[in-house]
Amino acid sequence: MRNVGIIGGGIGGVAAAAALHRLGIRATVYERAPRLEEVGAGMMLWPNATRVLRELGLLERVARNSGRNTHFLVRASSGKVLMNIALGEFDVPALCTRRSDLLAALLSALPPERIRLGREFSRLEQSKSKVQVHFADGCVEEHDAVIAADGIRSRVRAQLFGISEPIYRGYTVWRGVASYDGTAIRRGDNSETWGHGSRFGILDIGQGRYTWYATANVPQRAAGKDDQLGELRRRFGGWHEPIPALIEATESILENGAYDLPPLPRWTVGRVTLLGDAAHPCTPNLGQGGCMALEDALVLAKCVARESSMESALRRYERLRRRRTGHIQQRSLLMGHIGQWQNRAAVSGRRVVTSFLPAALFEHNLRRVYSYET
Repeated sequence: MRNVGIIGGGIGGVAAAAALHRLGIRATVYERAPRLEEVGAGMMLWPNATRVLRELGLLERVARNSGRNTHFLVRASSGKVLMNIALGEFDVPALCTRRSDLLAALLSALPPERIRLGREFSRLEQSKSKVQVHFADGCVEEHDAVIAADGIRSRVRAQLFGISEPIYRGYTVWRGVASYDGTAIRRGDNSETWGHGSRFGILDIGQGRYTWYATANVPQRAAGKDDQLGELRRRFGGWHEPIPALIEATESILENGAYDLPPLPRWTVGRVTLLGDAAHPCTPNLGQGGCMALEDALVLAKCVARESSMESALRRYERLRRRRTGHIQQRSLLMGHIGQWQNRAAVSGRRVVTSFLPAALFEHNLRRVYSYET
């Protein structure tokens, strides 16, 4: 039986292990933390991601604890609707869920012994037939191939290709989860409100709960060091409901700067390749970061199951994925630039254009992203 090691126990790494396990391939996840828990609030699972969950046999479980999303609204800070985009009918639903709920579902598809906690990656060595993974505690594990799913600051990527410092894109992102039972949101609606150099998004994760995100143009800084609640009140307290109510109802706020990397020219060296944010980190403007990691996981597993050698499997995986993920990275970066405009004339022009462009144009472009099948 083929034996694959995976560095990183986030959504991408665990999804890859689950997909490999489902196809009869032994996969072991190594995570440096003492326990597995997803930081962050909620995330979108667009149809391209829920198709992966369906193929893994997990869609029904995830859907039970998620919000089903039907429309995406773009608003002005006054609350005026600038555009109402129907998400359309697909063979699978668009969902919004808590990251921790998704991770729990993925873990349920794996035998517990396939997760090794407290294992901090140090370095790897390749021979013609194996990869040895060295850990900080002195342990060494041997695999037929290794998948690096260790995030935007991937240590494996640094060893393979040199250190690539993530690029700060000029704005920070706050996230939270809150309960809300008012009438300012229609069930199934997601929205993003645009201001001057700032945005506020609201996503329905079901059962009267909403995950939200807020962005603001700020110099690069250590995230979470200041009075987050006070800053959110100052920036968004005068915006339309339910934005102020959601901020006040949030118990825990997470802040991260918006970082990415340009598309990498290569992911694979011999029997080692990259996956998820280690391969193609993108800014959070299309809700596709986690979705891309899920796509990666299933494509990778199918390549390993079908190809005659590990090297050819990893090369095929990279060939199938690099163009699509690079397109998503660039498109997300562009959407972030437009969304973060703060010049008064630019903001006014954006509002006028958004109001008059047909929603069907946006719906068509979205379908090109969401219709992808692995």
